[in-house]
Parts: sequence; C-alpha cells; structure tokens
Amino acid sequence: MILFELFGQAPVYFALICILSVLAVSISKSGFGGALGAISMPILIFVMPPKMAIGVLLPLFLITDVWVVYLWRQWVNWRFLFLMAGFGVTGQLLGWLLFDYLSDRVLTGVIGVVGILTALNYGRALIFPDGETGAETAARMMRRVWVRAPLFCGLSGLASFVSLTGGIAAQVFLLPHALARQAFVGTMSVYFFVINIVKLPFYAELDLIRPETLYLSAWLLPVIPVGVLLGRWLNRKMSDRIFYHVSHVVLFAMSAKLIYDVV
Repeated sequence: MILFELFGQAPVYFALICILSVLAVSISKSGFGGALGAISMPILIFVMPPKMAIGVLLPLFLITDVWVVYLWRQWVNWRFLFLMAGFGVTGQLLGWLLFDYLSDRVLTGVIGVVGILTALNYGRALIFPDGETGAETAARMMRRVWVRAPLFCGLSGLASFVSLTGGIAAQVFLLPHALARQAFVGTMSVYFFVINIVKLPFYAELDLIRPETLYLSAWLLPVIPVGVLLGRWLNRKMSDRIFYHVSHVVLFAMSAKLIYDVV
C-alpha cells in the first residue's frame, strides 16, 4: 500500500512529520480554539498526498475534539455555537457538492487574505486606538452578526471540508466578539466537533478514509494527550489580553503560511 511505501522510504522523517502535525492540532484545539491546526495539513503533505492526509487527520481531529469538548464543556457560548454550527454545516454540504470542482488553491488564498486583514486590523487598533472599547467592538459585531456568520462560518465549513483549514475563518468570525478565552476555546471546540462529525460519512463516501489511513491514525493516537494537556496548560497561564494577542499573532502567521502555499 502507498502509505507503507512512503513510510519505508524515510521512516524517521515520516514519523517526525506525522507527530509534529498531530501536536499542532491537539495543542491548538485545547489551548487556542483551533487556528494553529490549519498548519497540520501543510505539515503532513510533506510526506503524503493531500487526500491521504485528510483521511489520516480526520479521525484524530474527532478524538481530539471529544477530549477538548469534555475539558471546556462548561464554557460554551451556546448562542454563538448554534449560529456557527448552522452555517458551518451548510458550508460543509456545499463543499461536498463541489468537492471535485473547487480549486483549493483559490479557497485557501481567500481565507489567508481574510485572516491577515483581520490580524492587521487588530494590531492597528492596539497601536492606533480609535477609542472603542472591547465591549463596544463586540456590540458592533453583534449588529452585523447575520452578515458575518453566514459569510465566515459558511466559508469555515467549506474550507474545513475541502482542506481541513476551517479554523481560520471561524476565528475571524468569533475573535472580535471578545469572549473570555475559556468561552472562546469551548465554543470553538464544540463547533469543530459538530463540523467533523458531519463530514465523516461524506469522506467515507469519497473514499478518503481507508484501512491504511486508519492504521496510521491509530499509531498517532498517543500524541494527542501530550498536545491536549500542553495546550490547556498554556491557556490557563494566559490572561484574556495575552490570549487574544497570541491568537491574532497565530492567525496572522497561519494565514501568511496559507498564502505562501498557493503563491
């Protein structure tokens, strides 16, 4: 099988790349709401084709989601969750219908540009404050929620289905609402659990999940607890202010990486 041939060519390099990819996912989901997880696919495709990487990562995403949801279950903002999940699932269905026709390069580039603009705007507000408090910004975002939620959460679901990079668009939607860092991570965790459960039968129908990908997923399972516990520890050590600074830096870096990948 292709996977075992790839492993046999450079077993140490192959194993290290796989472990690094899963660490990125588990640390990101448990500590920062998932944006850093966008780098897991670019890392993994160093050693295997993209569609195979999707089949390997999705079961690991789901297992990580279950644990992270349990850890942050008391902090979920249900109002935002229902909004995000509804439009995110719609985006997933659109991704399934258009899977063979969508250009993942164009989609990835659009998400990268939006993410960078969001992070730069956050930086601008820190350096040149316009007098608006975080609560006032959140209130302004709520007045636009029925425009922003379909746009960014639908894009998140679509990108998540096509390339497992839905975290950035979801962050673009939720970060400006200035939730407590625990509520942010809790809401994002349940959102992605729903999104990943929904896509599972569609991935199986598209033959993306196979016995060989499940074998590698099982081999990588022990990496998940290390990343989850490390991410939760990092979250607990931060104030809300530092958390949002770090989250926007991560958002900028991951968005720049997406653009670099498609240029």
